Amino acid sequence: MPITQSYDIVVVGAGVGGLALGCALANKYRVLIIEARPRIIPSKRGLSLQANGLEALQKLDLLGRVTPIGVKTSHVAWYEIDGSLLADLDYSILDHPHNYILTLVPSELERILRNEFSRRGGEIQESTSFKEVVLHHDRVKLRAQCNASSLEFSASIIVGADGENSRVRNGLRLPTKIRECPDHFLFMLVGPLDALQEEARQYFALGKMVGFFPVPEGTYIFYYLPAGRINDLRAKGLDRFKTELTNIMPEISDPLGSLTSWDDIVYVAPKRVSVRYWVTDRAALLGDAVHAVDPSWAQGANMTLQDASVLANTIEQCFQSGDFSVFKLKAYENARRKQTTFVQQQSDRTARLTTTENRFNYWLGKRIIRRAGKNKTFMRTALKASAGLSDHFSIREQLRFMI
Repeated sequence: MPITQSYDIVVVGAGVGGLALGCALANKYRVLIIEARPRIIPSKRGLSLQANGLEALQKLDLLGRVTPIGVKTSHVAWYEIDGSLLADLDYSILDHPHNYILTLVPSELERILRNEFSRRGGEIQESTSFKEVVLHHDRVKLRAQCNASSLEFSASIIVGADGENSRVRNGLRLPTKIRECPDHFLFMLVGPLDALQEEARQYFALGKMVGFFPVPEGTYIFYYLPAGRINDLRAKGLDRFKTELTNIMPEISDPLGSLTSWDDIVYVAPKRVSVRYWVTDRAALLGDAVHAVDPSWAQGANMTLQDASVLANTIEQCFQSGDFSVFKLKAYENARRKQTTFVQQQSDRTARLTTTENRFNYWLGKRIIRRAGKNKTFMRTALKASAGLSDHFSIREQLRFMI
């Protein structure tokens, strides 16, 4: 029989959320993170941190270490694919200390967080897959597999930070609704582009959207692709795809030279995840495990970081009281659910208006973007929501979007 190793907290998943939570708790408690991957895998995409995610990193005392690995952008310019400027969205008008976007490479963020987690005394068990969890009155026990070896761990609490296909969520048998988003994406990193030193750009037309964001020593590109079209795109060849991007933004021609095969591009069919309960006795979920979202608002990692900040505080209160019941842990879910539901709903709505083949939705989306570019009050309302700084629209604000 395997020997049971004992910890205060076991986190499943060494992604951004699991590592951030571990960093918040490792100074005070024995924290183990188990991770199925054998190492950090270099990313082929970028990640945009917005005001809410940056604020969460600051609360976790991590922002100072993360900022140097990203590029700050205050302006996102929206163009029609024919080159007409629709709006210049200025994040600096937000009344917030982090009124900008910080775009970076996710694997570099993981590296920073891993180093900080280890420095604070945390442990990572790599090449280890979660298999089973059993909840007891006084402890939680879980079984995992590392290569051919079976491992057992016990802790006061287990946290599932293992993504949209969460094994922890399935092991806890929490009622879940999962659906595939209608919009799929291609993500890629190419060479640097001088034109993006002051701004990021997004281009869209009926049934098409492309974004270009600066990252350190490169450019992050995301490309909207309607579901079911990936094989057709690949059949036309990589050179034709690169030509399409160059026709949209001619300056990107030389940086695209770093794309030599389809293996340099990540294809993603995102899922929307909604879970009825985020917590149970001695267990909690965070991030995509409970609220995976359409990428249209670039809020997935940001909401995950907010989860980590709030859950860390709740877990500390559990240790102080010796109470890890669902009732105690519910404070975390209550604090986070309203905003995550709002972001999921508005991301779905934005996708319908900007990644659409419906002519009316496209017309309406273009109208809303134009109006946001011309009216600072309207722009501030829209950016405050998309940057994760609000959890609702008033009736008046909703009418502003439509009239």
